[in-house]
Amino acid sequence: MTIGTILEHLQGLAPLELAQSWDNVGLLIGDPNRRVHKVLISLDATSNAADYAISEGYDLILSHHPLIFRPLKSITNPLLLKMIEARLSLISLHTNFDAALGGVNHALAEALELEIIDALGDSSEGAIGLICALKQPLNLQELATYVKNHLNAPSVKLWNAGKALTETIHRIAICGGAGGSVLGFAEAKADVLISGDISYHSFLESRIPIIDAGHFHTEYPALETLQNALSSIGVASTILPLDLHEWQQNMSFH
Repeated sequence: MTIGTILEHLQGLAPLELAQSWDNVGLLIGDPNRRVHKVLISLDATSNAADYAISEGYDLILSHHPLIFRPLKSITNPLLLKMIEARLSLISLHTNFDAALGGVNHALAEALELEIIDALGDSSEGAIGLICALKQPLNLQELATYVKNHLNAPSVKLWNAGKALTETIHRIAICGGAGGSVLGFAEAKADVLISGDISYHSFLESRIPIIDAGHFHTEYPALETLQNALSSIGVASTILPLDLHEWQQNMSFH
């Protein structure tokens, strides 16, 4: 199957037109007419991912985060050169996959075993996320532990916004990745926000509790969605082993 055919199929899951204007998605490296036999799926196109793909004979990396964001005036980046020299292609699905029905946030809801109630905000305004409910009630402290365990996160940050840790949670806003931009929508619709990369000032100013489980761990469940999409058209794929992601290797948690 060709790269172009694979990309066409993936656009059925995450249409490129859903991407934010600043984003860079689709085929970033490679010839759309080249045939693909094995695909490596990774949250990021990093040196570890490229080395693993090359050593194991993969033709294509499918990543969530793009390797190339801005127009290039020259190609001197060692990682880009390594991939080009090895004829290792790259497709990235980023904010289009965030906004897609069945995309990043639906995968997060599934990983947390949440019932989806509604969209969090208008994706055309840059707000991406979902409003969900628990299958069984939990208080704020229990929910933080629940999130940590379900996402296999080494730790989570819990901001209680002045609420009691024993307060029962009913409506949950979720946003995989960096969720600071959706906080206003979450405050209007939910009892708590579960996301990642929340800034110091966003914590301080939030009127609702926040559980920050990290950018990596709130997006990692979506890689299985990509694998299922490829499997449905008979394309063999592997998710980069968790311990090979640079984030897992280089972050120290205490």
